[in-house]
Amino acid sequence: MSLFAVTGYPILHSLSPVLFNGYFRTHSPESHYSRLAVRSAREALDLFRALGLDGLNVTAPFKTDIVPLLQRLDPAAERIGAVNTVVIRGETLEGYNTDHWGVAGVLDGWGLDVRGKACLVIGAGGAGRAAVYALVNRGAEVTLVNRDGEKARRAAALQGCAAGLLSELQTLIDKAEVIVLAVPSGALDLGEPAFHPGQAVIDAGYANAAPFQAARLSGLRYARGEEWLVHQARAALEIFTGKEIPAHGLDGPELLSHRPGLVARSIALVGFMGSGKSTVGQALAGRLGYDFLDIDDWIEQQEGKPIRDIFACEGEAHFRRKEKEALARWAPCGGLVMACGGGSVLDEDNRRLLRDRSLTIWLYTSLETALGRMDTRLRPLLEHAEPMIRARELFSQRRESYFQSADLVIGNEGPADEAVDRIHEEIRIAL
Repeated sequence: MSLFAVTGYPILHSLSPVLFNGYFRTHSPESHYSRLAVRSAREALDLFRALGLDGLNVTAPFKTDIVPLLQRLDPAAERIGAVNTVVIRGETLEGYNTDHWGVAGVLDGWGLDVRGKACLVIGAGGAGRAAVYALVNRGAEVTLVNRDGEKARRAAALQGCAAGLLSELQTLIDKAEVIVLAVPSGALDLGEPAFHPGQAVIDAGYANAAPFQAARLSGLRYARGEEWLVHQARAALEIFTGKEIPAHGLDGPELLSHRPGLVARSIALVGFMGSGKSTVGQALAGRLGYDFLDIDDWIEQQEGKPIRDIFACEGEAHFRRKEKEALARWAPCGGLVMACGGGSVLDEDNRRLLRDRSLTIWLYTSLETALGRMDTRLRPLLEHAEPMIRARELFSQRRESYFQSADLVIGNEGPADEAVDRIHEEIRIAL
């Protein structure tokens, strides 16, 4: 199976898994795409390697931070100074930039030739520099503006365009035929009156559409961030797969318009034994005001005996049936955080249930850390002369299933409070 993900901070809001998995379901069922929640570009690459992923997309704020951590850059990424796509070839981490194809794709869809036309890019981060690259390569007269004027001047010098002053923003907007918004939603209070009929606005974000709806009806061309996402994702997918993807290979507009809500009726924590599901789950439930349920504890109560005795007397198959019954009962419930058993994701029906009815989070912990947290003598599946050898076998069998079930992957090597803080923040921002 080929495994891919997107990383950034925050990341739960990202629509990339919706887009890529929509393609994979039809064209590559043995591939899956999820999200990595990390606090730094280095942590993202460490988790990328630990999970054995095949490809990684990178979004804000790591597009520039990740550059010095890679061994090879494609020419566009080197010129732009930012990376949004990473693959590993042997031991070499290679970085690419496909964001410029996002802008180019929107322009092509409009049939808009920007040669010799005044264009304005607002924002000098990775997305903004990629937009400049796309426009300059098409012969546009580009001006780059950023809140930090010095950052804009440095980026403009590298890209061969002009740098403008934020104090002159409205004048620059008035002169521009194409404006690219490459700033976070709400970072600049531009307002609807700033733009005029006949202009074209390309937005890197998902949430800026409302101020432009009336102007759009009166002649303003406006492309939301989802359109940018679809075009750059197609180029990234070609890098991931080594295959040419048709122009309409990604069913972007239809798929993204029907994306499900990120926060479902329950929150399910999955992961290997010792990954901290119960500890993190209890604390997270308290933070959210949810109820908490440990699936293993519930089964023990129903059976009247500990799991070790269930395995010894009735066998693992009996336990798995009870586990499946428990998930079917509790996953659809609202206001609930569930700690799922380490092997629950091996059942395809369980994985589908978790994906459809829960926000599912894989708490990833290295096997060294996991075994250090538990008494392996109380774990039936780790009864082995060398528990680490058995743990490696089990994790190898489960890795892909954990990933397939997860909406979000979070490392839990440190104190549980750190993982709880990350999950809570991701949910708060996504809402």
